[in-house]
Amino acid sequence: MAGAVIPRDKLPEDSSDWSEVAVSFPRLPEDRAQSCPCSIDEIFAYVKTESGDRDQANLNRLTFVRTAQVGDARYWLWSYKESDGEAKFVTCRVASDGSIELALASANGLNAEQFLLAEYYDEVYWA
Repeated sequence: MAGAVIPRDKLPEDSSDWSEVAVSFPRLPEDRAQSCPCSIDEIFAYVKTESGDRDQANLNRLTFVRTAQVGDARYWLWSYKESDGEAKFVTCRVASDGSIELALASANGLNAEQFLLAEYYDEVYWA
């Protein structure tokens, strides 16, 4: 099944322990930032509002990573490096009902796919 996810009960209890979990998700047919329902201006405005940078936010530190089909949700994923060097991920999630949600959180040592899995299960530590 495309976008199949590891059942939550088969994963470590604490998502911060997921750095050893091998996971892979298929990319969306249009695997590019321009296919996202949110514009880059909307994404960056969200980063400026939610990151610790606020006034020091810089669009040059925002990089598109990939798209993914995770279960019944579609994702667009960016990385953002704050001015202090902390790595963050920014997601645009489109749920099966068509609702759109932006989120920004610390990578916490997870790679992109592990982070998407944690975000899918709402197990991301929003910091």
